[in-house]
Amino acid sequence: MAELNVLKQEDIDDLVRQYEGRSIPRFVASATLASELKSTIHYAKLIAISSKNAQAITARAGEWGQGFSGITQFIEEIASRSMVCAADIGAASRELSRSAVKLMNQQKFASALNRSMRANQAKSEELREILQRNLKDQAQLEEQTNGYYRSVRKLLTEIRDCTRALKSIVANCRIEASRAGPFQESLFTIAENIENAAERISERIAIGLRLMGLLT
Repeated sequence: MAELNVLKQEDIDDLVRQYEGRSIPRFVASATLASELKSTIHYAKLIAISSKNAQAITARAGEWGQGFSGITQFIEEIASRSMVCAADIGAASRELSRSAVKLMNQQKFASALNRSMRANQAKSEELREILQRNLKDQAQLEEQTNGYYRSVRKLLTEIRDCTRALKSIVANCRIEASRAGPFQESLFTIAENIENAAERISERIAIGLRLMGLLT
């Protein structure tokens, strides 16, 4: 299986160190998350391809492949759901990043308004009205950002559950492969490919959940 250029736990350690104890801006962590989870789609596609290959082999295998054949549809459905979740995470993460940038800009604007109000008492009432509107916008953006945050976390949990299910199914795949006579070796290889891809997805989800932890 070809290895992709993806983040490792030590890369996130480096990111944390770069900010020297300060909070990592939400737009940075969420943009990193959106980019990182793209690889999940790649690995889920590999699982779907493995499932289709298994279907082709079991079709040729006839009675030898009946047991394995019954599992392949389930594997494909889980892989498809993982791809949809990963795509949704990418979209929600990008929206989360955009909302975080807008919120940061609104906060900077509010700070500038406060400085202007202290420096220009004559126009303080007019500036106060602008500030009130700004604070209202900030509250809406905060709510929007938190909504995207909850969506991403829920989707990450769903992919993690899909991956756990796949790992459990791999054990059954090996049992059925052992009963496939002359097709044993091919089906064992497919089971191994599915297990490796599921493990890579697990690693990406662990990275994703850690990045989510940086957003709190």
